[in-house]
Amino acid sequence: MYIVDDKYHGDIEKFDTHEEAVQFCLESDIIYYSRAMEYLSENDNRLTESLQLAHDLGYSLENLNSETLATIHYQDALINSIKEAA
Repeated sequence: MYIVDDKYHGDIEKFDTHEEAVQFCLESDIIYYSRAMEYLSENDNRLTESLQLAHDLGYSLENLNSETLATIHYQDALINSIKEAA
């Protein structure tokens, strides 16, 4: 059993396999400008992490907006929170 600790929403999600947990993370997104800006201001207000992640994923500046940056950062945080349940 694997858990994903979604600190942004305050939820703990449980999955049978690591692959299911990762898939959940990759399907999670942050939509709407106001939510994206709120998320970024709380979690990456300088945008350094989000921009580095976007660069690592091959995004160019003209393809980025607040929703994309917030989603990239959020998904990375979710993936990094995956733990095997005891």
